[in-house]
Amino acid sequence: MSGDPEKFRELMAEADRIGAELDAILPDLAAARAKYFKTRAEADQRELDRIQEIASATMRRYSALQPQLRAATGLTVDELEALLERPKPTEAGVDRVPRSALTVDRVKTTALMDELLPEALRSLEALCPPGWLEGQADVDHQLTDLADGTAPLSLIKGLRPASELTPLHRFRQMLRCARDFLKADAGYDHFAGATLLPQLAQLGSRLGYLNEVGGNVQDRLDRLHQGPSEQVDSVVFELLVAEALAEKGRRIEFIGETFDPTPDFRCYDPFPMFIECKRKRALSDYDLREEREMRAVYDELHKLCAGSRLHGLFSLHLSREVFDVRPSDIATVLYRQRLAAHPERPLVYDWGTVSFEEKPRTVTLPSSTKMYSPNMLRYVFGWNSDLPDWDGIICQVSGDGDQVVDTVSDPLALQWNNTSHVALRKRAWSPVDLVGSAMKQIPAGEFGMMYLCYHEGARENVADRRVQDFMERLGEWDHSSNIRVPLALLVRLYPRALGQGQPDLIESNLRFVSEAYGEPEMFSMFPQSLFTPSGQARRSNRYG
Repeated sequence: MSGDPEKFRELMAEADRIGAELDAILPDLAAARAKYFKTRAEADQRELDRIQEIASATMRRYSALQPQLRAATGLTVDELEALLERPKPTEAGVDRVPRSALTVDRVKTTALMDELLPEALRSLEALCPPGWLEGQADVDHQLTDLADGTAPLSLIKGLRPASELTPLHRFRQMLRCARDFLKADAGYDHFAGATLLPQLAQLGSRLGYLNEVGGNVQDRLDRLHQGPSEQVDSVVFELLVAEALAEKGRRIEFIGETFDPTPDFRCYDPFPMFIECKRKRALSDYDLREEREMRAVYDELHKLCAGSRLHGLFSLHLSREVFDVRPSDIATVLYRQRLAAHPERPLVYDWGTVSFEEKPRTVTLPSSTKMYSPNMLRYVFGWNSDLPDWDGIICQVSGDGDQVVDTVSDPLALQWNNTSHVALRKRAWSPVDLVGSAMKQIPAGEFGMMYLCYHEGARENVADRRVQDFMERLGEWDHSSNIRVPLALLVRLYPRALGQGQPDLIESNLRFVSEAYGEPEMFSMFPQSLFTPSGQARRSNRYG
């Protein structure tokens, strides 16, 4: 079958035009959702539904072009997939390895959350026993503590520790968070939702593929609500891999756990092998320990500023680990910065530098928005949720108890980063430890493949150093000579809330092939996009 180059060019041009339409619609969709958050008026609900339908229709037009594009190439499905998934150092001239290449303006949207989430939510709710979802009713899953001003917002690696460490069972949190988002509930936790909603949408919308998977699939599904809360994200990852493998046509089965180390899957084609999945916890012990120390600094600073009615943004660059300095000493120096001739210019101390930018007591926002939405954080404190310049921020404003605000008062924030060698080394931990854990699960004398996953929310140089360290250490990795691991996929997740708080997830994956017994072409037989719609190798896909 021969291709039609002219038709292919026309279709590609049309795909680019539709993609531009979609990018133009998304801000209107976010604005309509934010307006309905505030008014709950029927007219605003109708406007939100109208724009949502336009966005969904545009995405359907985009999807409809895909089979036409494939036909215009003159290639079979297998030939096209093999071509698209061949390893490439860049995609369209863009190197997708650096953190700076993974931002909302550089990665196109490939799926709409509002379109997939309703049915996915219904499918996953149906897995729960009657009354289970209503359990732990006394545990709050919303952002009420922020709206009433009783607690500051703390973000580290783009995550809110209070959302990640909630006593609420993780699967309950996921389902309740999705309900809040679909109802346009102003209390929706957009910090948790950035991670939870995309994986829920992908998992729930593809459950049918699990019918093609052997072994005790029901046991894995039951673990979502019966297993420990801290294991839910790992179970979700295993199920996403299973769905993707089945969609790719691989014949697999879950392997039951025994007292001996066992991998997650047995794969029977195109050749016998085992597959192991590992997902790292989003916040490390070091992240949490540092955040607790910075909270202590902020609490001391807040007391000092409250007494003098001082408002503004304090910036702290540490050249030593924060644990080496007493929180009260740092807070005292930060507070004293207001007296400098030019407080916005950093002053140097033996443990770092400090600066201060005073803010007015009352800040009028450009438009109504959720409390602590990315829009509000950017406007009041200059915080970039898409690509943070800092390790973390702790901040507080007053909105008179409202969930949606157009004016805030008493703004106070502390943002920090740490450039010490020790802190950088610990913050840029390499996910290579996932390799060691996965290797141990592969039985002796067998071939294996690894799917490794971690959350990346650090600033650019920390994120890039992490990948560099991983690639260097992987090249030096030794494992038992009686196993063979020809392929590994490193799944990098970049979940963050954008704009008015809408969830957005970028998935950017790196492929690794053993020089001794692996071939790049082998990747065409296995899925390479798990949390987002499938795309090209090393491509970054987005839920928007």
